[in-house]
Amino acid sequence: MTPAELKKLFEQQFAAAGIETPAVDAALLISETAGISQLDMILYPERELLPETETLLRELAQRRCRREPLQYITGKAYFRDLMLSVNPAVLIPRPETELLVDFALEKTPRNGRLLDIGTGSGAIAIACATERPDLDVTAVDISPAALETAKANAKANGAENMRFLESDLFSAVEGETFDFIAANLPYVTEEEYSELAPEVRLHEPVLALTAPDEGFLLIQKTAEQLQKHLNPGGRAAFELSPFQALRLKTLLETLGFSAQISCDLTGRERFVFAEK
Repeated sequence: MTPAELKKLFEQQFAAAGIETPAVDAALLISETAGISQLDMILYPERELLPETETLLRELAQRRCRREPLQYITGKAYFRDLMLSVNPAVLIPRPETELLVDFALEKTPRNGRLLDIGTGSGAIAIACATERPDLDVTAVDISPAALETAKANAKANGAENMRFLESDLFSAVEGETFDFIAANLPYVTEEEYSELAPEVRLHEPVLALTAPDEGFLLIQKTAEQLQKHLNPGGRAAFELSPFQALRLKTLLETLGFSAQISCDLTGRERFVFAEK
């Protein structure tokens, strides 16, 4: 079978499985696995796949039909200029998180210290470290498996100005202060979790998604410890649910911070920025 024929078959299977972007997913599965681009399918329409390649692709397509995320199937996710390895121990990086990185890069002073809490795959920390080699970047996570993934991603992307620590929020950095703190913590409520897409609910790590107190507990704990971990004039950025933004802004102002809410590209209140 040719790649184009297989792509058409996968599109049909993915659509029947309820996948929202069947054509895109079919093309990416073939491209990422077999290294065959859309252009190659057009330029060489008669070239058939090797039997073993076709067998592998059919097996992977069945995993996608069971709603396993494409990034876990291929083991790859793209974030800014990075290619990251991902697996079920870490969340798949979301495009909107790139806006948090933009803010961190803009607001962290030269030769500053940056802390990424709940680093997961390392997306935020590694992006900051590679785009700002002057920074001293610390990435922490409570999950040893997530940290191993992040360390491998840092090495693969040439990020050397970093360290990784197993930490429950600030537990491993007690007594240390930073110029910028990034926090993309679990914020999904139990009710929201039951309604998430199968790709998220059945495959991504629940530890990295949900939190008690309507998803706000870890965000609140982090906010309450910011003062002692930020240098004078230091800043912090939280990514969270739009339903939590005003609650966090009010809390931060009560704690003595200047705080503002910012929207993602779809206009949803996705970020809260704080300045000491």
